[in-house]
Amino acid sequence: MTLPAAGWFPDPQDATRLRWWDGRTWGNDTRALPSRAVPVVPVAVSPVGPSFSVGTGVIHTRPWASDAGSARRVCVVTIVAAVAAAVSTLVNPLGLVSLLALAAGTAAVIAPRTTGRWRVLSRSIAASALVVGVATAAVAASAQFGLF
Repeated sequence: MTLPAAGWFPDPQDATRLRWWDGRTWGNDTRALPSRAVPVVPVAVSPVGPSFSVGTGVIHTRPWASDAGSARRVCVVTIVAAVAAAVSTLVNPLGLVSLLALAAGTAAVIAPRTTGRWRVLSRSIAASALVVGVATAAVAASAQFGLF
């Protein structure tokens, strides 16, 4: 709960005076109300500070991890990256499948098309596809150019 900022508030013990609120507790300093005729309404005070409430109609809460109504669980680019990485371990002519895994994996890590906790899973799968794609591209390059 957030408490009001420091300032002068109607004294909960004497409605004709103002008392200093330091943001956490009431201070000892008091002063007279301003001379103009301003009606002062006593404020109910809890032992720790002035009481106030927030209307529940203003607060809109949603779960942080997922929105049940519009959660996107599938990212096609992540699936393409994972499949391309798996295929590149079996068949990888000229390293083209590895390049597809690298391109799709990079796109899926940068901008996954999923929401909530599925975003974390999508990025993890895409990052794994990137690692496999780099490894299979290195094997394809060494086979083609006789590097090793």
